[in-house]
Amino acid sequence: MQKETFVVVLGAGDLSEQTKKASVSGVAKIFEVSHDSLKDSLTSPVVDALEAVFLKANPDLVLMGATKKGKEIAPKLATRLKIGCISDALKVVQDGKDCTAQRLVWGGNSIATVKSSGVAIVTIPPRSYEPASGSSSPEVAKVEFQPKPQRVVLLGKKEKPKGQVSIKDADVIVSAGRGFKKKEDLALLDELVKVLNGAMGASRPLTSDLGWVAEERQVGLSGTTVKPKLYIAVGISGQIQHLTGMRDSKIVVAINSDKNAPIFQECDYGAVGDLYQIIPELVKTFKAQLGR
Repeated sequence: MQKETFVVVLGAGDLSEQTKKASVSGVAKIFEVSHDSLKDSLTSPVVDALEAVFLKANPDLVLMGATKKGKEIAPKLATRLKIGCISDALKVVQDGKDCTAQRLVWGGNSIATVKSSGVAIVTIPPRSYEPASGSSSPEVAKVEFQPKPQRVVLLGKKEKPKGQVSIKDADVIVSAGRGFKKKEDLALLDELVKVLNGAMGASRPLTSDLGWVAEERQVGLSGTTVKPKLYIAVGISGQIQHLTGMRDSKIVVAINSDKNAPIFQECDYGAVGDLYQIIPELVKTFKAQLGR
């Protein structure tokens, strides 16, 4: 018996546009959940809403994006429902209501095969698969729920700077590492990012440790897993937690003054030298070649 695919659309107000976008080939049913509590960034109402959908849909498997928010919601929902939870699955095989998945462990050095007996929630790293295409005419079911009293109150929001491309969606990413001597020197990469129509990324030392770059720009096991067409690592030694987050990039270029840096074992093209001299020359070359 062929299994049906359901999609959940959450938000506040009219969700018809989101539902239309979710009506891709293979989708049999869409659950719409609209509530004012879902307009903010809090995860608790989302867990409440997904619990209501789960109890109505009675699925054999729940798939969720392994985004920062997804990684927070998945274990909370699994605990609420008393079901299994597998994070960052590379491959998923379903057998009835049982689920077997492969995931990276030990900082990406090994692949573990894990199994959940019964229904499970599985998170999938962004861009692991090609986006669904085509269209369908799924049944749309509206689900109502009553959010539980919140222990967390949203005090305010800070808008992201406009014009910045998210590293999750970028085809070209230029990432900075500890090879930069001071924060002001990161401006060297701005023109390279601009000429390539790319996005700025960074390694953990520049985000979590030094605070030179916003944490949403961190590439790595504890940051964002990316899969661009071109990844340029500038001044990044290539520790395993960083490599895990970018090793699926189609083309990797490494620039580092240390010829023994681990990043050179993972790149397609490498340049050993002073990034302060190489980057300006790269910008000139790309401008000449691309006519920008």
